Amino acid sequence: MAVRTMSVADRLLKGILMNLRNTGLLLLGLFLLVATPASSQDMELLEGRGELEIVLIHGLGSNAEVWDALVPYLKGTFKVAVFELAGHGHTQPIADPTISKEVARLDNFIKDQGFAYPTLVGHGMGGMIALEYALDHPADVHRLILMDAAPVQLASTDQKNDVAEQLLNNYDRFVAGRYSAMSPLPEVTDQIIDSALKTDSATFISLLMNSFDYDKTDQLHTLTVPMLIIGSELLFPHPDQSKAILNQIGFGSARALSFKRMGKTGHFMMLERPVYTVSVLLAFGVDAGHIFEY
Repeated sequence: MAVRTMSVADRLLKGILMNLRNTGLLLLGLFLLVATPASSQDMELLEGRGELEIVLIHGLGSNAEVWDALVPYLKGTFKVAVFELAGHGHTQPIADPTISKEVARLDNFIKDQGFAYPTLVGHGMGGMIALEYALDHPADVHRLILMDAAPVQLASTDQKNDVAEQLLNNYDRFVAGRYSAMSPLPEVTDQIIDSALKTDSATFISLLMNSFDYDKTDQLHTLTVPMLIIGSELLFPHPDQSKAILNQIGFGSARALSFKRMGKTGHFMMLERPVYTVSVLLAFGVDAGHIFEY
């Protein structure tokens, strides 16, 4: 594992984290549950044969390549576009990244593709971005599919303080350790750790800190876009408790909600069971009336 020397940017981040540590403003998303410059994005529209449109949005510390195994299957039904977060993969960072700024980037991206009525698929923090976009543009979203994503962040003050301490003093090892617990497959674990450590650290921390204030639970009852929650076995370990977990993580007031639990999967379902994941996306993305069992 490469060890970074402390750059000027790292020292600035250290100062920010020291100031925030006592306010308990650090939560590493799902981990605790188990005038801005325009950025360049190298991901281009992948033309499909279908009339339907789909946009795939990865999560924090990941990148657009996480969807590579799914795209060939989806292109038979959808026009497919892959949105990459700033500071991730091949996309340049932006100043002071936030979830709202990523929603604005997503809006521009969708317009640039010429999409009129896409299905949005968001994984982890990508699900938070997709949900906020759908709440802001309900008439412009065909279907909303959230993979291991919640409408609110959950952590105690002690947990937040502990994560702040770790990021301040042991960033690389802490991030690698958390991602190492997200998949049961060694080859997937190697891939996601590598991606997380290559993500721009300032972007990672800024988005992470911004996510602490994310709470869309009071707005869920207003959303009429058909919504599917795909939950991994990691987040939903017991099938008979799925409804209770959905309520616990904030989906209790949601309308037009469907749920699919994916057994034998960690957080990165699209890497661990790509064909199965595609079948679920196709079933709901084409027909929102498809019934999934809990």
